[in-house]
Amino acid sequence: MATYKEREEELFARWIEACIVSDRINPEEDFAYDGLLFRGEYELIGGCCWERLPGNETELWDNSRCRLLILTKDTTLSGGMQDMRIETARQNHIGNQVATSPARFYRNLSLWAYTLQTALRGNEIVAYDQTPDWDTLREHYTSAPIARINCKKEIGSSTISDATLRSHIERYGEFLAEQVAMYDADIVLCCGGGGAIRSFIERHYLPDLERFSPAGWVYHSPSTRKVVIDGYHPSYTGQSIEAMYTNMAEDLGRFLQQHPEYLRSEAR
Repeated sequence: MATYKEREEELFARWIEACIVSDRINPEEDFAYDGLLFRGEYELIGGCCWERLPGNETELWDNSRCRLLILTKDTTLSGGMQDMRIETARQNHIGNQVATSPARFYRNLSLWAYTLQTALRGNEIVAYDQTPDWDTLREHYTSAPIARINCKKEIGSSTISDATLRSHIERYGEFLAEQVAMYDADIVLCCGGGGAIRSFIERHYLPDLERFSPAGWVYHSPSTRKVVIDGYHPSYTGQSIEAMYTNMAEDLGRFLQQHPEYLRSEAR
């Protein structure tokens, strides 16, 4: 059976051809790869940049019942990665040291991933001041079954408007829907986009998606028992890290109390 990396590469070959025709992109410089995060060895490139090598991510994903798919907008020319699958949540340019505190992006992303995956396995959702330290969050983020998709595959600049994101999503919706469906994730975390990403999931993947409460964080699909979170971009500064965590966690806690059938066991 093909690995997810092999399936991704076949899809990306077709996606790149469409991008060349529609947007005249240079695939060597402008197309960003992503998907199931690698779970192999860590590698320090040039003494400054960390990368993750392919490992047992296919086996890990296929044998888990709490698989998380994270959908973000795009990656950037400055500070981004051309292949998201190599990400390590480690800070670059500090050699073999491992940062003791994360950038806002990874602090949020790792905290949300930890909370979502542990909560759906039946663990208690704790208050923000009781959440794990950075070492624990990083260890979870770099070992759990997690996939990441950039909805816009063309590498962007520092910002992207919601209108541009929607345009790209619709232009390449067939490929994006195929990639989302490939993973059959149990939890889908939509990061930003003014609702555009969650809306795409509803229209092209989970047509029976329902909003749980007016808070608007938790959506769910009764037919598949999949949970969708409509959240902020991890770098968003309009709310504090604590406020974003608390609002999401409270809505998720109420949802799981009312719908325990969405809880997942660890093994398939």
